[in-house]
Amino acid sequence: MLTKVFGSAVFGVEATTITVEVNIDKGVGYHLVGLPDNAIKESNYRIAAALLNNGYKIPGKKITINMAPADLRKEGSAYDLTLGLGNIDRIWSNKI
Repeated sequence: MLTKVFGSAVFGVEATTITVEVNIDKGVGYHLVGLPDNAIKESNYRIAAALLNNGYKIPGKKITINMAPADLRKEGSAYDLTLGLGNIDRIWSNKI
């Protein structure tokens, strides 16, 4: 099952809606797609630490996160909250 969370990004003087789709499935790994930069790729460490400190258990499963639209470069740590909320919803829905 897929969870969709919406965030926004500022590119110049325009704001764009970013859709974050989170899926947890059988397997192992953390896959982040949708043209993220290195700060966003490293967000899994920040998100995992925040979730663990708030009592959520990170599943030992395959987590796939898609950030759309894929043609826009996502930069910085501004997406951590959106990614974290998507993870919490999937973890809570799966009752892991």
